Amino acid sequence: MDKLVTTRAERFWSPDAYARDECVRKLAERLPSGSRVLDAGAGASKYRPFFNHCRYETQDFCQYKGPLVQYLQPIDHVCDVAAIPLSDGCLDAVICTEVLEHVIDPMAVLGEFARLLKPGGKLLLTAPLLSYLHMEPYHYYGGFTRYWYEYWLPKKGFLIESITAIGGPGRSFVIFGQSFYQSWSAAEKNSHGIRRWCSKAFRALAKVPLHYGFPWLFPKFDEWLGNRQICTGYCVRAIREQKTP
Repeated sequence: MDKLVTTRAERFWSPDAYARDECVRKLAERLPSGSRVLDAGAGASKYRPFFNHCRYETQDFCQYKGPLVQYLQPIDHVCDVAAIPLSDGCLDAVICTEVLEHVIDPMAVLGEFARLLKPGGKLLLTAPLLSYLHMEPYHYYGGFTRYWYEYWLPKKGFLIESITAIGGPGRSFVIFGQSFYQSWSAAEKNSHGIRRWCSKAFRALAKVPLHYGFPWLFPKFDEWLGNRQICTGYCVRAIREQKTP
């Protein structure tokens, strides 16, 4: 979701985006006034309001042309996220949300963030654990486990502060149920005659539970079921600890 989640309805339909927004907002509140912050893969720069007290800059490659990202404001640094034209140790914080799955070499991106951050600088990452194809053809990874962060962040000179799961089995069930519905609808357009009419009838019956009932009911199970094995993604906070190994 390339805008802040601000209404109760948006929070219902996009709880994962709301959780990510909250992670970024809390980081922003902790940064001293005047901190230099880079939003890597910023898209519509939706987090700019959180950093009014900071020097907020944006980066994106600006090659994707599609409905999921709209570049509503000029991007400060149009470049590869693994090769950002800024000097070593110039940043106090980097945020990078839902980007790593769209880059060829995410480990190189972590190395670039380590180069740019001052010792003690803050890094906030979010990326999916489970996702379907989006922003094609720029989608190279299905997701990142907590073990990926635990392995690579220390190797790139970061101390992990926290790894927080977003969503759980119930929310994941809803997301893929709705994806199933969308695939069903797309396939139906290529059907004809009685098969198409039967499909329309059964899909109409499925619409209410998949789009309204399940999103209300199944995420309520997440607190009970836990989200260690299944979640929609992670919010990771880390500190630049040392020179890049």
